[in-house]
Amino acid sequence: MLTYIIILITLFAAIVLLSLLKRYEIMAPWAITPIVWGVILFIYIFARKELYAMVPDFLNGLLLWVTGLCAASFITFKITPAYKHSQWQACEKNIDILTGLAIILVPLAVYKAIQHAMMMASPEELMMSLREQAIDPEENQLGVVKYFVYIINVLLILELDRLKIRKWRLSMIIMLCFLFFVATMSKTTLLTYIFSGLYILYSNKKISLKPIFFFALFLIAMVPIMYVMRSSGDGPETDSDTITSLLIIYIVSSVIAFGYLTPCSTAQWGEITLRPFYNILHGLGFDVNVVTTIQDFVYVPLPTNVYTCMAPFYQDFGLPGIFVFAVIEGAIIGVIYKYAKTGFNIMKYLYAFIFTMLITQFFDENFFQAISAIIQTLLMLIICHTKFIINKKTDTCTL
Repeated sequence: MLTYIIILITLFAAIVLLSLLKRYEIMAPWAITPIVWGVILFIYIFARKELYAMVPDFLNGLLLWVTGLCAASFITFKITPAYKHSQWQACEKNIDILTGLAIILVPLAVYKAIQHAMMMASPEELMMSLREQAIDPEENQLGVVKYFVYIINVLLILELDRLKIRKWRLSMIIMLCFLFFVATMSKTTLLTYIFSGLYILYSNKKISLKPIFFFALFLIAMVPIMYVMRSSGDGPETDSDTITSLLIIYIVSSVIAFGYLTPCSTAQWGEITLRPFYNILHGLGFDVNVVTTIQDFVYVPLPTNVYTCMAPFYQDFGLPGIFVFAVIEGAIIGVIYKYAKTGFNIMKYLYAFIFTMLITQFFDENFFQAISAIIQTLLMLIICHTKFIINKKTDTCTL
């Protein structure tokens, strides 16, 4: 098993090296993916004595995932024609309207969520109560304001992409980001804001790779801290309360937890992978099963409920499913990245959002499961770059 892991690390390093030799594309999906998994496997080598054994199916699936996604993204990047039109100009009026709504609604919604959490939970369980509100529709206190998570991210990206960043405006948006993070206690929300912003700054040559590296370390440190903040006496207890143990939980435990999964075990075709689409069908009245997004805890031997990005494909379709969806996902991201690199600013912003998904793919599957978030982000970007003109004579609105 150790030999197999070393072979995979060597293969992933070769893919990254080849990418850098051919073209300096360190942020490309075919470079980020092997880097992330190479680091995870490298850490596992030193932490494996504290964990249960890794199953062969994980390594086989990982080989299919990385090679499939890298090959598909690189091929579609190469064959997709470059974007040859002018960039979309931002509509400042629309941006100002969305900013104004966020300034008014987000603090009020956050206050309401914190007030409800203080009424329903003890001070020790306040953070956990906020998180439960964010994921439980019956407890949710944000209402429609919960969709502002994408609006705020778009506002942050657009501000950072300006030739001259307005510091007062940026400070205000960062404060909104922080408020939304407090209201949801979601590491995904926080990391999306951080890595989307870093990618925009890096793509505009305003920062080097060093800040991204340090924020990656911040990711490693922040996750166990949030685990402690959100934990309660009723939750699963760890064998050790040290930060080191918590780091192991969130960095490499998912590769062990993957071994608890059974291939082709779901009752409905694509039940987990296609959950967003089944949600739509369920809302339309069709008799379909909709699975929860909250996964069960397993012990590795420490408790975790993350199973890597390959989990839904493996549970629905087995190892072939991992390869098929790696190719599909890679092909789509490769096209987006090609347009992002050839001057289509809307696609650059969208890739900035997807960039976080690539960085955190060792946690969970966030592309197909978050297809609604991707669509909402794209819609917000289009609104921010579309000028609506009201024709007073005909009372119609044109673009």
